[in-house]
Amino acid sequence: MLLTRLSCLFLLSVLAVTSTTATAENPSNLIQQENALEGSPDWQLTRIKVAQGECRSSVVEGYCSRQSVKAGETIDIMVSTNPARAFRVEFFRTGYYGGRGARLMKTIDRVEGTTQQEPVPEEKDLHECRWKASLSLTIPDDWLSGVYLGRLTTIPEGNEPYWQSYVIFIVRDDRPVDVLFQCSDNTWQAYNIWPSHYSVYTHPKGGQGPWADVSFDRPYGREAQYTSVVNDPLTVGSGEFLPYEFPMTYWLEQHGYDVSYVSNSDMVTADRGLKCKAFVSIGHDEYWDRRQFDSVTKMRDAGVNLLFL
Repeated sequence: MLLTRLSCLFLLSVLAVTSTTATAENPSNLIQQENALEGSPDWQLTRIKVAQGECRSSVVEGYCSRQSVKAGETIDIMVSTNPARAFRVEFFRTGYYGGRGARLMKTIDRVEGTTQQEPVPEEKDLHECRWKASLSLTIPDDWLSGVYLGRLTTIPEGNEPYWQSYVIFIVRDDRPVDVLFQCSDNTWQAYNIWPSHYSVYTHPKGGQGPWADVSFDRPYGREAQYTSVVNDPLTVGSGEFLPYEFPMTYWLEQHGYDVSYVSNSDMVTADRGLKCKAFVSIGHDEYWDRRQFDSVTKMRDAGVNLLFL
């Protein structure tokens, strides 16, 4: 959806008010401190193996056990490599970082990969993986709320090339902030066709409906609308975050707004949002639980600014 000039001015005025208040009380908020750290010049995918007409990178692909996680909690990462190969994992927090867009947080140099079984479609065309965890990550206490990408890179044997894809997760917190940024991961998954045609839009009956289910227990393929909206193979494994939400996270953190991040599922109650001054829904955020609607209505009635962009 394109922003009108009026909505742009409204966005700037709301965020200017919230940012001015926070800056007066705390000249250097946690987002500003984080973005003062050195960003990484190398965090995007550089070698992708996706067959013509397909969305997946079966040579290396994975998914996370949770959509969001707090510092101190543990998240499992399930990875399949075909053929079986060792791989490296680099974890990046996305943001501004002097224009680089992400910061390297942790590297796991070697994990032994295995080829995990592709699931058989279940009732309602559900394609749900039951892969074993390849590694577990306990979120360090100093990892600030944000959208994190895990870059998976195969470790070549002999003269073979390396291949890459992402996993994605959100680190959340409970601190009062100016801006609460909701990622639209329900929609990422609704459109995710991994491994070939298993989204809510590609059921044999045609179109979305009560006959189609999708699961978060599977990798994200290439951004699902690449043939019509964003032709970017470098999205493999990251849902729709890079083309839709990332530009706004970059902009907010560039200008020093104190922002915290949540998934759709974190908003089934209003508790988190009531600690914030503005709630922002960005991009392709069209799949909501009814409880999210009730939460955001309660936030509005309590005086929280709502922005749908």
